[in-house]
Amino acid sequence: MKNKAIIILGVLVLVGIITFSSYSYVKVKQWDSIILPSVKIENEDLAGKTKEEAQRILQDKYSSEVIKKKITIATDDKEYILDYSKLDAKYNIDEAVNQAISYGQDMNMFQKYKAIKYPTSKQIKLVFNYNDKIVDKTLLVIAKDTNKDPLNATIAMGGSGQFTITNDISGMQLETDRLKKEIKSKINGVLSEDYIYITAPIKKSKAKILATDLKTINKRISGFTTNFGRSSEGRATNINLSTKSINGTLLMPGDVFSFNGVVGQRTAARGYRTAGVIIGEKLDKGIGGGVCQVSSTLYNAMLSTSIRSIERIHHTISSGYIAKGQDATVDYGNLDYKFKNTFKYPIYIEGNTSNRNIHFNIYSNSILTNRTYEIVNEILEVTEPKTETIQDPTKNAGEMEIIKTGYAGFKVKVSRKTYENGKLINTEIINEDTFRVINGIIKVGTRKA
Repeated sequence: MKNKAIIILGVLVLVGIITFSSYSYVKVKQWDSIILPSVKIENEDLAGKTKEEAQRILQDKYSSEVIKKKITIATDDKEYILDYSKLDAKYNIDEAVNQAISYGQDMNMFQKYKAIKYPTSKQIKLVFNYNDKIVDKTLLVIAKDTNKDPLNATIAMGGSGQFTITNDISGMQLETDRLKKEIKSKINGVLSEDYIYITAPIKKSKAKILATDLKTINKRISGFTTNFGRSSEGRATNINLSTKSINGTLLMPGDVFSFNGVVGQRTAARGYRTAGVIIGEKLDKGIGGGVCQVSSTLYNAMLSTSIRSIERIHHTISSGYIAKGQDATVDYGNLDYKFKNTFKYPIYIEGNTSNRNIHFNIYSNSILTNRTYEIVNEILEVTEPKTETIQDPTKNAGEMEIIKTGYAGFKVKVSRKTYENGKLINTEIINEDTFRVINGIIKVGTRKA
């Protein structure tokens, strides 16, 4: 009896297994060519759908709608529309459906039955593909319209002696990489969004010269004048041209003034003419003669401030238009006159010529006039020149020719005294120049008539 019971139980188990297997097979077979339960693409439940049905559902929901989407990119004063229809935009629907339909294909019958009977959610994402170059072209257009260099404030002196100041304008720079990243994030983000609005990230930059800084220029703090009444027309032309080049020069705190840099090369093409110049130990002719009087006049205007020169050289021969030791010679490409604005305020230089006088006026903040300056010029030593006489038998007796003009030598010290509220608070030596003596040479005739 016991053996018979065991046999009956075994038969029943076998029948159960065969029955379950048959049922499972039939159940699984029903899902062979359709998507398994709880398989979703972008939360769209496609369980029981054939490949063609799933493609149609997704095409209707996404592909037909994608061309209607757009992104609005806004700057401060303009909006740009990025149409998906121009992006060659499409979703990888076929790829996603193939992934959905193939889910479970590698399972055995019992695993697949379990997935059908007790499904677990399977999410598949759609990938949005588009032409990235179209985005780049749009960014180029926005950048071209947006990017602007900062515009400095300007200052000019009007005919009434009052300053006219224009406002500075901040520069703008589109943060292209950041904007592109945000656009791509939106494009690849929530696919259900039909309207996307992005504020373009723009970096603003201040101008170097602000109107608020220029408004601190409110007082003439120094000035100097020299006369060129005995100059030739060529020399007068050169003086006028170079003075005009300097007029209106603005130096912000820390800026360095270079005479050669501001005036430029003295050439005939720029209108400069030939005139007397000091070359070495003699007076000669050269393009731009007379310009040194302009640099020397400006140098003396700056002497009556607390600013010191960072490059200044005296002539080999002292000049008649300026006190000894207070000249500043220049030669383009070789010798320059330079100074640095060490004030915390801007400096404005006004230069003009009138009635054969060179005038330079220096303007800055009125607080700088709390101090006044006195320039003291001391001749420490004078050496008179000697004259060498050469007898020339080719010239008649009594005839004389100057071969080389002699010039006295000097040692000179220039100091600047600083007063505050009428009280001397400082004395500094500006320079100690040595003009070496230049001996003369003359020829005298010895031939008898």
